[in-house]
Amino acid sequence: MISQCPYCNKDLNLTDAQKEKVSSALANLKSGTLKLGCPHCREPIQLLPDGSPFMGGTTAQAGVSRQPAQPAYPDISWLASGLYSEKKTVEDIPKVLVLMPDGKARDFVVKTFEDIGYQVDIAESSTDAIAKMRFVSFAAVVMHTSMDKSLEDSAFHAYMRAMPMDKRRYLYYILVGKEFHTLYDLEALSHSANVVINDSEIPHFDIILRKGLRDYDDLFGPYITALKDYEIK
Repeated sequence: MISQCPYCNKDLNLTDAQKEKVSSALANLKSGTLKLGCPHCREPIQLLPDGSPFMGGTTAQAGVSRQPAQPAYPDISWLASGLYSEKKTVEDIPKVLVLMPDGKARDFVVKTFEDIGYQVDIAESSTDAIAKMRFVSFAAVVMHTSMDKSLEDSAFHAYMRAMPMDKRRYLYYILVGKEFHTLYDLEALSHSANVVINDSEIPHFDIILRKGLRDYDDLFGPYITALKDYEIK
């Protein structure tokens, strides 16, 4: 397994989990190369099926078929996205703000987001959460209703409800509490949230999150993409 960047010669410092992902990807690589990104010099590192770096040469050396007009192999460098775990300012890493009491439930929510590539920021109060929201662009927010006297009295929830739509539409807002009925869309809509989760369903948070994000992307993805294209023009 490669341990140093062949361009800048700095250690990649792959974790055991990252090494397993890379090994699995190489084992399934029928031809071409596996692309990784060096966290130091940002040069794309191409690995041959045996794990050795490919520094250029003929397509035959890289195991690519000589058939004409063959589509390029997909860039699966995201498999080693953990290489950038120390680069806290990388803009393309989605961020989530978690406003929950300290404990096992919060730990599980944090781990679930980290497992799917999110950078997690913990807020200790509504005031703290609002301050963080003003300076950081979050892709998702998780709030537990017990962080304030009630949801109706929550300054942070009021802040979320009053957020302009041009910013709110890009945020996936999750409300957690004993009063909710998990995945009840009408309840979520009435509280201006994307999804609501009952405390008892926290052990299934990973499944609920993946389903919710997929449904959200299926429903709003094309619309948001069209809006971004319009804003660019």
